[in-house]
Amino acid sequence: MEIIIAPMELRHIPLLAELEQQCFAEPWSERALLEELENPQAVFLTAETPQGELLGYSGMHDILGEGYIDNIAVFPQARGKGTGSALVKALCDYGESHGLVFITLEVRPSNQAALALYRKFGFCQEGIRKNYYRRPTEDAWLLTRRFSPSTDRSKKGTEI
Repeated sequence: MEIIIAPMELRHIPLLAELEQQCFAEPWSERALLEELENPQAVFLTAETPQGELLGYSGMHDILGEGYIDNIAVFPQARGKGTGSALVKALCDYGESHGLVFITLEVRPSNQAALALYRKFGFCQEGIRKNYYRRPTEDAWLLTRRFSPSTDRSKKGTEI
């Protein structure tokens, strides 16, 4: 399947808010997504087919040379077809091309599909946030991919 990655636009917001409802216990609202369109630190990308069908999106903030991934969400019909990989690759490409030191995110350790995806792109576990998630309550693994070649490798996280 051909996937086109492009910046999030106003026209995407209603469907992305629906996707948030489907994917997350604490979904972002349309208003929250709209605010990111005006945020200069926001790197929100969509995945679409060439025909314009919205497949999913990713959101990250570039703060002082560090990338903080907020969400990656894919519509059920587009899962397992490379959409998540295309979105994560686009964020990693952004990180490399914009000189970010690292990109980091939280993930449920029970989300094996997400862990496999992040492992594929070189993310390592660097910490645990106890009881981070609700509905159900679960720890979060803090995963990071580092870009800076000067980073002390002894401080790198453990493979996931």
